[in-house]
Amino acid sequence: MPLGPGQRVLAVADDLSGAAETAAALLSRTTRTRVLLDPRTTTPAPAGTTTVFDLDSRQLSAADAAARITTVLTGLAPDTVVCKKVDSLLRGNLAAEIAALAATGRGVLLAPALPAERRTVRDGVLHTDGVPLHTGDAWRAETAAPPRSVAEALGVPVALLGLQAVRGPDHHLRTALREALATGLPVVADAETDADLDALLAATLDIDPRVVLAGSAGLALALGRTLGGGPPAPLPPPGPATRPLLVVVGTAEPVAAEQVRRLVADGAALYALDHAPSHPGPALPPLRPGITVLTPRQDGPPDPAAARSIARHLARTAAALLDTAPGPADLVLTGGETARRVLDALGVRELRPRGQVHHGAVLAETPDGRTVVTRPGSYGGADSLRLIARALRAPAARTPTTPTAPPTPPSTPAPPAPKPGRTSQDHAKGPFMNATPAAAAGTAPTTAGNTGALPVIAVTMGDGAGIGPEVIVPALLDPGTLSRIRPVVVGDAERLRRAAELLGLADQVEIVTVDAPADAEFTPGRINVIDLGLLPADLPWGKLSAVAGDAAYQYVRVASELALSGAVQGICTAPLNKEALHAGGHLYPGHTELLAHLTGVEEVSMMLSTDTVKVIHVTTHIGLIDAVARIEPGLVERTVRRGHDALVRAGVEHPVIGVCGINPHAGENGLFGYGEEEEKIVPALEVLRADGIDARGPLPADTAFFLAGRGDYDLIVAMYHDQGHGPVKILGLEAGVNLTVGLPVIRTSVDHGTAFDIAGTGTADPGSMIEALRQAAALAPNPTG
Repeated sequence: MPLGPGQRVLAVADDLSGAAETAAALLSRTTRTRVLLDPRTTTPAPAGTTTVFDLDSRQLSAADAAARITTVLTGLAPDTVVCKKVDSLLRGNLAAEIAALAATGRGVLLAPALPAERRTVRDGVLHTDGVPLHTGDAWRAETAAPPRSVAEALGVPVALLGLQAVRGPDHHLRTALREALATGLPVVADAETDADLDALLAATLDIDPRVVLAGSAGLALALGRTLGGGPPAPLPPPGPATRPLLVVVGTAEPVAAEQVRRLVADGAALYALDHAPSHPGPALPPLRPGITVLTPRQDGPPDPAAARSIARHLARTAAALLDTAPGPADLVLTGGETARRVLDALGVRELRPRGQVHHGAVLAETPDGRTVVTRPGSYGGADSLRLIARALRAPAARTPTTPTAPPTPPSTPAPPAPKPGRTSQDHAKGPFMNATPAAAAGTAPTTAGNTGALPVIAVTMGDGAGIGPEVIVPALLDPGTLSRIRPVVVGDAERLRRAAELLGLADQVEIVTVDAPADAEFTPGRINVIDLGLLPADLPWGKLSAVAGDAAYQYVRVASELALSGAVQGICTAPLNKEALHAGGHLYPGHTELLAHLTGVEEVSMMLSTDTVKVIHVTTHIGLIDAVARIEPGLVERTVRRGHDALVRAGVEHPVIGVCGINPHAGENGLFGYGEEEEKIVPALEVLRADGIDARGPLPADTAFFLAGRGDYDLIVAMYHDQGHGPVKILGLEAGVNLTVGLPVIRTSVDHGTAFDIAGTGTADPGSMIEALRQAAALAPNPTG
């Protein structure tokens, strides 16, 4: 059954973090998604709406949990797709809730795998990091023993759909699934990858779309991909550093202590509560501007029996602290039970999800304008809270200056940031030119380690057979580079030395290998390289090479890991060759999609920036017929929001955005095309304008770019690849920069390819690389660790 933008979806979860995680996964098919905290809400959902209920049933009796399932399923429209979010470790009232779903007669497919968290199902047994659940320690905070299989967790016979069937030809999978559903038993499906879950979902919807889809967030993500083609909208810009942010950590997971420690090391205040919830603790000081962490004191192993009382104690304390705040305060809540108790204490009954900071860390807004991030307690690495805090709170303001001006001394008061104008002279600078470069925060560091205020930027070497090494060396020797950033190349040191020789710069540069960015020294003439040593010494210039393609992938992989860990504040990429990348075994259309995969983001946008015009693309590396088919209001809306938010972060207070049509003359009122503009673009513009975003159109593309060139628009939204790339390359190829918008890290890139025809000749122009580094400096946050 093909599912489209008008589809109703009802999802249920047993705790708040799970409900928020599910809603974020389903944002891919609509921006009208809501999380309701009261299962008694009976207002019918309009077509095209996703409603996610937090049943708050994790701690209820089995009978009460089943009753809440029955309540929310009563009176559903017959075409509603039902999704049950289950705990990816099989905790909670799983057996009772699946039984209640089975009693509806719809049939149940249970696929609890969550590949993003390395939780898989093989032969009906849940594995975490390759270890069967019952032999590991993932259930250490539970009072009961872990189940030995999914069937044991349900306590009833099941029909098992093994990996061989899941990965077989489509018609074999459908036959096996149809036979399993015909037994009337819950169908438990093996899965180890997102592709497995996609196949299961497609087969189920094809056989009977009324079957209840029960699974972890992995299955919800698969449903989101099926329903509409793109994931969550871009996150809103960070709020001011002066607005209070209360982080409530209600989890006993071992990594939580390190997450808190790192946030406190960044300057957050810490309140550790004693485990005496029945007695009033000492009075806490008022909540101040900045970041405050509230967490129970950990004096020994977690006590599962006390978990709920501790969550209530945290909630009462959090509510009391928020009452003392000098103004509106935002929240970060880890652990589903704690998150729900805090929101209950505040009287919050609905959340409107906006996206994810990282997998499982869902950012939402309350009806009264408060921003709330929820996250399951077991999710996220050691830097999870750091990443969330950086997404919610803007760094301290930097002193505005031009890119080539010397750094402002710390003692000089910072003048107010200029508001971008509409004159041709002002617009020629471009919105990213007006963003304050990181260099303004202090002088360029010249000592080892992560000292100073400049952002550390990982510069990936790209395809070593192309011109990447030849543009990186002069760009990092440019006098302005070290005044703005601390660059560390991820690549091949010997290839950079060969490029320096080709350019006649061998006597002017010292190329030094380092193990990590913290080991680098930043002095004129020195280039720091994390040397992966993947290229053979005799690799020819300008020739397609699978070895170079694989190496280009590895450079980006390492840079992404550095960025997600907080070791670098941004990534700047030299060009890779798509054919070589594929030959090396990495089937991605390009950098944009590769970075999205490596950072756990399902949908991003490509933005091209020149001094004359900025353009963001609704679709990129797909054929024109496929591009027109893929364009739909939700995708247009999310793309415009990503572009708008990027401009706001870069210093453009109120961006003016021109949105191109699809057909010549934007369809000219139906004269050209079949009404694509009215169907696919106009509804998105109506929603955007209602939210205060100045998005104008649909515009004829030729007119839009002419007006942007003279300064009428800060950003043009192109519907497909060549509609945007053609004008940009005519207007500013050499100085153009490619930005990926929507990633959890800053990424800029040159706006040219590997240029195999001139690689190895020493004639490549480094101008685009210099500009890409400068814009990385303008957009990257201050380092905090």
